[in-house]
Amino acid sequence: MRCLFFLLLVLPTLLHAQKKERIYNPNDEYVYRKEMSGGIRIQTNGFSIFTEFGWIKNIYKTRFIQLEYQYFMDYKLKKEKAIPVGKESGRDYFYGMQNQLHTIRFGYGLRRTFADKARRNGVRFSYMILGGISLGLLKPYYLDLKYPTDTIAGGFVDVRSERYSEANKSKFINKEYISEASSISKGMNQMQPVPGLHVKTGINFDWGTRDEYVKALEAGVMADFYYKQLPTLINRQNRFYRFSAYLSFQFGKRW
Repeated sequence: MRCLFFLLLVLPTLLHAQKKERIYNPNDEYVYRKEMSGGIRIQTNGFSIFTEFGWIKNIYKTRFIQLEYQYFMDYKLKKEKAIPVGKESGRDYFYGMQNQLHTIRFGYGLRRTFADKARRNGVRFSYMILGGISLGLLKPYYLDLKYPTDTIAGGFVDVRSERYSEANKSKFINKEYISEASSISKGMNQMQPVPGLHVKTGINFDWGTRDEYVKALEAGVMADFYYKQLPTLINRQNRFYRFSAYLSFQFGKRW
């Protein structure tokens, strides 16, 4: 009777192992050893895309590296309607922006499970913590500014694409002189690197019905610290740090 009971317990486990399902052993070992995934992250100060590679130690612990790109946005900034010269429509612009901030992050983290899901369904709850380096990239923001010519009074207008400076400040923040936003490619070759550090922590919810695949949602907070202030806005206090809350969606595979 005891042998039959033991066989009934062991047989389903062996069948699941053949299907690459999750299995356990007395040492809490896990059938998968690595995972790779990617996703998108919506933040209170922008949005980002990321990819990560993980080493699965056991069913409770995964160590991973993560590469991420973020475009920072100040949601208080609203786009203003362009009033271009010589055409009906133009590129709307952000009023009061001096530089756009892009950030590339590379970090190393640990994810620990504190509530595992059922064998075939359910949600696995984990917490994660990550830290690493950040590389901020300040891209000058260009506007097409109007300059009246001296040839005919009230006649032609000269339009010049310019970045913000103390010399053109009176025009750069005066809507009457702004024609439209310059081409998005303007300033690409003038990016200024600003190195820093970042930390991140959050709660991960993995709802995949099969452990072979990563299907997760993560909510958390993060912070970037740069070695100097980041002049992104005109006539506002620019800080050397950025805090945000985030929500990410992540998909991938384990093997």
